Amino acid sequence: MEPAPVLVVGAGPVGMATALALARQGVRCILADQSSETSAHPKLDFVNARSMEFLRQLGVADDVRAAGVAPGHPADVVWSTGLAGTPITTWALPSVDEERRRFAAHNDGTGSAEPGQRISQTELEPVLRAHCRRHHRVDLRTGLRFDSLTQDDQGVTSHLVDVLTGDRIRLRSRYVIGCDGASSRVRAVLGIGEDTFGVPGLPGAFMVHFKSRDRGSLHRHGPFWHYFAFRYVLIAQDEVDTWTAHVNGVRPDEFDTPPTDPAGFLLDVLGTGLKIEKVLLTSRWRPGFMLADRYRAGRVLLAGDAAHRMFPTGAYGMNTGIGDAMDAAWKVALMVRHHGGPALLDSYETDRRPVGLRNMRTSHRHIGVHMKAGALLRDGAPPAAVAAFLGEERGENEYRGVELGYRYDDSPVVCPDDGAAPGWSPRAYTPTTWPGSRPPSLLLGDGTPLYDLFGPSFTLVDFAGGGRAAPLLNAAAAQGVAVRHAVVPDAAARELWERDLVLLRPDHHVAWRGNAPPADPDAVVRRVRGAAGVAARV
Repeated sequence: MEPAPVLVVGAGPVGMATALALARQGVRCILADQSSETSAHPKLDFVNARSMEFLRQLGVADDVRAAGVAPGHPADVVWSTGLAGTPITTWALPSVDEERRRFAAHNDGTGSAEPGQRISQTELEPVLRAHCRRHHRVDLRTGLRFDSLTQDDQGVTSHLVDVLTGDRIRLRSRYVIGCDGASSRVRAVLGIGEDTFGVPGLPGAFMVHFKSRDRGSLHRHGPFWHYFAFRYVLIAQDEVDTWTAHVNGVRPDEFDTPPTDPAGFLLDVLGTGLKIEKVLLTSRWRPGFMLADRYRAGRVLLAGDAAHRMFPTGAYGMNTGIGDAMDAAWKVALMVRHHGGPALLDSYETDRRPVGLRNMRTSHRHIGVHMKAGALLRDGAPPAAVAAFLGEERGENEYRGVELGYRYDDSPVVCPDDGAAPGWSPRAYTPTTWPGSRPPSLLLGDGTPLYDLFGPSFTLVDFAGGGRAAPLLNAAAAQGVAVRHAVVPDAAARELWERDLVLLRPDHHVAWRGNAPPADPDAVVRRVRGAAGVAARV
């Protein structure tokens, strides 16, 4: 029976991000997946700004950009009655280059350290897998199917099966993180229930992933990232020749038997003479939402689609999972190093499940806009009226408050402030260092991105200097908690960050802030490592 500090089950984007985040914290893991190949299925097409910030921490953002859509391409969304019909309106969304220029020009904390990135999962996974294979702390093992586990006070015994030989393998770890997707075996073994609901009016869909250089036909209403035509959606995967079509069913059993000629079926639906060079992949799927009843059972945590499943509108699924990965990794790492207290793993569900619920509801809100616009058309509303409705209700892939502004207000490992919390809106991110928040990103006077000063463990951002950070740093050292001391003599940054001293967790959310050392620095450190109420020294 092999020992490992952590077993990560599932090597999709969330599982690989979890493994790399653990490695960044100095913790080894076994990353097990039953497939020997990366996904051929374009399950996602956008890594949002917050996830790109996390991937920047992990040292993979540049490689993700190189594999994705080039930075000069915008991300416009075209609404239409169909390629054979008439355009309704266009939501103009900026390119990566345009976002970078805007962030630099304003530099007011409302932007992100990284813009979002258009990239298909088929291109993202090989990038992450290459990094996992190269990292000495990640032991990637493919062809292993997770079967079951048992827990005790010291750890977890997992049973896996070699898919080629049928041999059974036992792995002993202190913790397990289940990132094994919507049909999670880890979740099932734990007996964790789930709250599920479908999308009325969308009983099923049929996907055709294909190659075509016939942009004259595809762009007859203008270039696009997403093309929404109600009966179907088209997605430009690479701005070259790769596209994905999702055709929505009009009756529950429409795709029970898939079309025998996918290209011919798609052409009939589109009603155009599009030249399809090759069909790469087809699949049937049913839209729906799921939220696990719990995110943790003992020493086992759930992340990504194992914990929540969302409709693609808004691209919240995998991006929510990347946030899960970063939160789970630092907390499990602290436990592995014996510096985490009894409340630390409890805080994982307290922090992440409300985010999953909110993002699921926001995705549901976005699909509701699609459904209402389609109903307006069916009821005879003129295209101008539908365009006006879509203009009022736009927000898909633009809700900066959802992407960047989520807070861990009720976290047991965050030190709360007195007074009323700042307001929150799904549409806009308000820069703040209110405890539990993602802090504002900006460029310092010398051009250095402030986020690049943060360490892999805790970071104490110090705008005052003069020794005021010493009590907190000394308390952390006495309790074995690594803290990077980042002195930032920048008045504009200090004003935006609201306090002289701001302590960040390893996931770069605010754990504590103040204009003077805390009255009881030992208590602050105990709280942020989940050990409130225990002795100061470990």
